[in-house]
Amino acid sequence: MTLAGADTPGEHLRLAAFTAMAAVFFIWLGRRQRNTGRNALAHNETMRSADRLIPPPPPSHGYRTGGRVYIVVGCVFLLPAVFNLVSAILGIVG
Repeated sequence: MTLAGADTPGEHLRLAAFTAMAAVFFIWLGRRQRNTGRNALAHNETMRSADRLIPPPPPSHGYRTGGRVYIVVGCVFLLPAVFNLVSAILGIVG
């Protein structure tokens, strides 16, 4: 059994696709949160409640830092994607 837990090139390609999707999601989430300074999954629009408007929360340094952490997590997911892709290519070629 290989280090990645996959024996065939197809399994390596599936693992590479899964980790690449996770990497793209975390990097997208981190960039969005870092750029806005607000929670990336919450609505950042003014909302109407009864007879008044409720503004979104102000940008926060903590959310910007959290966005950077998400980007780092996404980059960590890129490494297995690259290794599995290389293993799949090597399995197909030779």
